[in-house]
This record gives sequence, structure tokens and C-alpha cells, in this order.
Amino acid sequence: MSTDFLTGDAAVAEGTALPTRHRSNNPKYLAKVAEAAALMGRVFKGDRRATLQVSELMSTSDFPKLFGDVLDRQLLAQYEQIPSVWQGFATRTQVNDFRPKHWLDLLGGRAELDPVGEGAEYKARALTENDYKLTVGKFGTRLPLTWEMIINDDLGAFQTAPTRLAQAAVDTEDKLATRLYAGATGPVSAFFTASGGAVDNKALTVDTLSAALTTVATRRDSDNRPIMIRAFVLVVPPALEVQAHNIVNATLIRLRNDASSASQARDVEVTNWLAGKVEIVTNPWLPVIDLSGSGASAHKTWYLFPAPSTPRPAMVMGFLRGHETPDLRVKADGGMRVGGGAVPAEEGSFENDDIQYRIRHVTGGTTLDPIAAYASVGP
Repeated sequence: MSTDFLTGDAAVAEGTALPTRHRSNNPKYLAKVAEAAALMGRVFKGDRRATLQVSELMSTSDFPKLFGDVLDRQLLAQYEQIPSVWQGFATRTQVNDFRPKHWLDLLGGRAELDPVGEGAEYKARALTENDYKLTVGKFGTRLPLTWEMIINDDLGAFQTAPTRLAQAAVDTEDKLATRLYAGATGPVSAFFTASGGAVDNKALTVDTLSAALTTVATRRDSDNRPIMIRAFVLVVPPALEVQAHNIVNATLIRLRNDASSASQARDVEVTNWLAGKVEIVTNPWLPVIDLSGSGASAHKTWYLFPAPSTPRPAMVMGFLRGHETPDLRVKADGGMRVGGGAVPAEEGSFENDDIQYRIRHVTGGTTLDPIAAYASVGP
């Protein structure tokens, strides 16, 4: 993926359109950010005059902060543009702090009402609850750049830094979400068996996908009520992507009709009702995380979840309120010049002349009710 630095007013507009950061929104400061973004944009396009200007500006006190702010705005722009996999099968929430956030699922009280005779007492019902907890954690890394890179005009590292760090943040979310239901030994059995289900061993076909939907539909909640989920997500590894699309996106599907004897059985074609029932999510992290069968099993394993927009999603990903997007900073420890004045970060650190950019991202996830979830490891 290539990275284009926003320049001029576009840099300011992009920064102010994204979630609020702890940065100044003073019009004069935003104008300086726009100038710094425009200058760096010309440098990355090979403008030698702009490169000389940057060399001169390295000695000013505010340019390091401006340049760091430009990178931060570009990082957020890239983060917003890179698609994540997990949003296809998990819902999103916010938490106020690092303490667990609780979801209480009250069980009982939803069965049909009891008949009440004349003058009779209304019968009381017992309620129980399931408690699901979500805790977010802090993730991050440092990106060191050497002083020699700048001296040699090797500014490609600056140009690609926002894209690489933004991709790292998205990958962190996707792997965390995938590990909620898949591990090194395959599907997380404790999750899929929690509501009386089991991990199956059938290949992905029209018949087995239909059977999986039927399996979920025939389950019952604590009040013996049916599971009424109208939209599902079929999560597959890349090896099953074509097969999944052939099944779900076919105009017609061929089924074997019921007959009193094998000689009377025949194939019939029907309109593919799966197309309006199931969405496909291809998760490339499944064969990375699932190492069962020396990695071969992951290529055959498929999952069925309720769509994240349904009232009872199977998983949730959380983000710290006010810090929903990654935070990028530059380390300013250049010290002071003997004659006075702070040394800008882009001239290197006091200890070893390196230039350090740091990213911080706060996120976490948890599984919720597994009653509408299904997994099959294939034959």
C-alpha cells in the first residue's frame, strides 16, 4: 500500500475529522501543521529545494512537534482506511477504563405465560444470569530511525511509517478477535460447547451449511424458546473462500428431494435462499493461528456466527473511550545545545542519535452467548 501525505488544508481537514486527540486546535497552530504537511509532501515527491528547507527547519523549536503531528494525522487517516476482518463477525463497544465491563444476560422469564385461575395467585419465576466480562489492554511498539537516514536523505522510512504502524494496529485487532474462537489446536471447544453444541467434522458444502443452520435453529434457550437469528456470518480461511462464494452466491442450488425409496429420489433445483441468509467473511488469520494438523486443518475449518448487527452477537471488541484510535508520538530527548536552545528530535537522541516513534493502541475482546455459534473442522 502506498502512502500519500496530506498537504495544506487537506491535512487539517483530515485531522479535525478524525476522533479528538490531545492536540491544539488553535487556528494558528493548524495553519502551521498545514504548512509542515505541505513541505513534507514536497520532500517525499523528490523536491530537492523542499529537502533543503527541512534541513534548515530541523533547528527550529516547533518543527519537530509539527512533523510529529503530521505523522499522527496521517497514521489516523491510514488506520481509518485499512479494512479490518473482525468487524464482519464481532460487534464493537467502548469501555470507560481498564476495569472489566460486564454484560449480564438474564435467563428465565421469557417462556409463555402461565394460566391464572379466578382468585388464584400468580406463580413466581426464578431468574438466573450469565456474566460476560470484557477487559481492554494496552498494545504498542517503537519504530527507531537513525540520524544517518536523514543525513543520507533516505526519507522513505518517514513516508511509510504511518501505513506500517496503522496496519500493525489493525492486525492486532484482527488477531485478538480471531483468537476468541480459534486457537493453536483449532476451534475453541469450550466456547462452542458451552450451550450444548459441539465442534463438527464436516466439509463445507450446500448440505452441511444448511445442516449447520438447522442445528442452530433447533437449539433452545433456558426457557425452551427457539433461537431466532435471521442473519448469519460464514467465516472461512482463504482456502475455502471460493467454495464459500460458490455456495452462497449461486443463483440456484441442487438438492436431493425426499422420497420413500432410493429409486424415487432425484435432484431438484431451487432458488438459493442462502444468499439472503448468510454473509461471507474470509479471515486470513485463521491458518496463522490454527496450527492443528500441522496447519492443514485450518484450511478446512469453517465457522458460523450470528451477524454482529443482531441483538445477540457471539463476540465483542472493546476500545477505551477517548482513545479509540492509535496514538503516535515522537521521542524528543535531543538535549540542549551548549550555546542554548533545544535540539529537535529529528536530529537524533542525546544517547545514540536515534529517532524514535512510538505507537499505542488500547483494545480487547471477549466472547458472549455461543448459542448461535457453530464450527466444523472438516473431514
